[in-house]
Amino acid sequence: NALLLGVGGSGRSSLTKLATYMAEYDVYQIEISKGYDRNKWHENLKEMFMTKALKNIPTVFLYSDTQILMESMLEDVNNILNSGEVPNLIDKEDFEDIYKECKNDCLDKDIEPTPLNVYSQFILRVKKNIHVVMCMSPGSEAFRTRLRMFPSLVNCCTIDWFSAWPAEALSSVGKQKMDESNLEFKEVNTEQLVNMFKFIHQSVEVKSE
Repeated sequence: NALLLGVGGSGRSSLTKLATYMAEYDVYQIEISKGYDRNKWHENLKEMFMTKALKNIPTVFLYSDTQILMESMLEDVNNILNSGEVPNLIDKEDFEDIYKECKNDCLDKDIEPTPLNVYSQFILRVKKNIHVVMCMSPGSEAFRTRLRMFPSLVNCCTIDWFSAWPAEALSSVGKQKMDESNLEFKEVNTEQLVNMFKFIHQSVEVKSE
């Protein structure tokens, strides 16, 4: 699990997706839409547990602080990091599938396949296959409060800081995008446009601080 700290646009999500691809893991993300509520959130978590963890598919759960609509969502993430489960997430109807998949885990370990033991093996699959990557912007009071309220974000994660882009990198990307666009600016110096792009990014970064 990882806690990625940096301002938006610093490459946290892109680097996570690249690392996930290199590790041949799946990526699971939620999509926030109008009317998204706690019930939909739990549906998404259950889907991830039942289609990824239960099937032994290594998966990165990529989640950003911009997607936190209610603090209870972060509490659920904290529980996943800490214990591998979310209270009252799994229904009785889901347990039949869990029993079919995890019964052999008990038999392989010479454990009696009681409902409790089977569920414990399911939680082990969650811990093994679900890797939480939390992207957060530091510096705000909300950030500090959340770390105090949900200590597993620190205790159960590797913390990685993403610093601001250097000026040379901004210029390089700006020039590359200009070259790829094939736009013809007869009366405008391309270098001046690249410098303008760089200035915009740097000024926004200064204002955000």
